[in-house]
Amino acid sequence: MSIALKIILVDGNTGRSAMLRRALQDQGHEVICRMDDSAELQNSNEMTHADVVIVNADIPDEEVFANLTDVNKTKPKPIVMFAEESNSEMANSAIKSGVNAYIVDGLEENRVQPIIDVAMARFREFQALKDELDATRNQLSERKTVEKAKGLLMQHKNISEGEAYKSLRKMAMDKNKRIFDVAESVISTFELLD
Repeated sequence: MSIALKIILVDGNTGRSAMLRRALQDQGHEVICRMDDSAELQNSNEMTHADVVIVNADIPDEEVFANLTDVNKTKPKPIVMFAEESNSEMANSAIKSGVNAYIVDGLEENRVQPIIDVAMARFREFQALKDELDATRNQLSERKTVEKAKGLLMQHKNISEGEAYKSLRKMAMDKNKRIFDVAESVISTFELLD
């Protein structure tokens, strides 16, 4: 048995959503909220508690994808989408909007759990890559700040790059701060003087 998940179900078709709710409950999951329209997702308080969002759409349109994109920017969750019909443009829109599993004409009770498992694994993998990218961007930004501070010290004190770095490092050690924080202070000081 898999871990019990809290699920938000988006489906305008009450009969189909009742069948899916039963299938999810049989797997030990809890549907914490059912809504008719994906536009309700962004302002839903349940998004904070949900583990997965399942969207059932006969023919998904741009509005659905736009809503999912907004949700992914502010409250990212694994998203499973079941669609009755599709084409390559819809599939591309689904991927761009953050859908982790896009299933066409395949809503069968026995397939729901493996599809959720795949969506959650893809979501975790994507989040890990995103976190790694954010960390790399942050390191690059910090490095640029240190380089700028070194350049200012070199220019205004007429010292070498090595001496400028040693100066930054010494200030950081004396103040028990990171070199980046000291570099920001140096830049701010020189900007005030100019």
